[in-house]
Amino acid sequence: MRSRLPVLRERKRYIAFEAEAEGPVISRDLISEFHSAYVSLFGDVGVSVNRAKLISLQGRFGILMCWDGHVEETRAALATIYAVSGTRVAIRVLGVSGTVKAATEKYIPKLSQVSAVEERRIELEEISGWIARSRGLEIDVSRKDRINGSDTRYLGLTCFDLDGGCDDADGTSDGL
Repeated sequence: MRSRLPVLRERKRYIAFEAEAEGPVISRDLISEFHSAYVSLFGDVGVSVNRAKLISLQGRFGILMCWDGHVEETRAALATIYAVSGTRVAIRVLGVSGTVKAATEKYIPKLSQVSAVEERRIELEEISGWIARSRGLEIDVSRKDRINGSDTRYLGLTCFDLDGGCDDADGTSDGL
């Protein structure tokens, strides 16, 4: 039996997500919770048509495969998950891509890499160091000499920890 022509195949989409949890999240439990959330929203027929599959879960970040026409349904099912095996969890979709490689490169951050553009220094009374990563109101600060090592230690801040609160603490638009 011949396979379908590429133009007749359904395209796959890869959803990159972040699972912020109070404890460790096991992939088997996460996919079980996703399956039950999908069944409660779209029924058994919806689950059988979509055939969503967890590709990877590394720490807080994961990639879920679904079919092209069911991306919004899959995002809705992910949004309804609030606990995995008794641990509270909040799942945030980072983006959707056509390949696993693109989803990983675009949406899954590499914690040890810092580009030269993002390098800025914070000097406060108790805190000093280089900004390793910033996302929204969260800031990771590290000493310059240890920023590329595997034993890098980060200090997590928010813009509320800095003088002046969140509204232009030092005159820049991001509040730093």
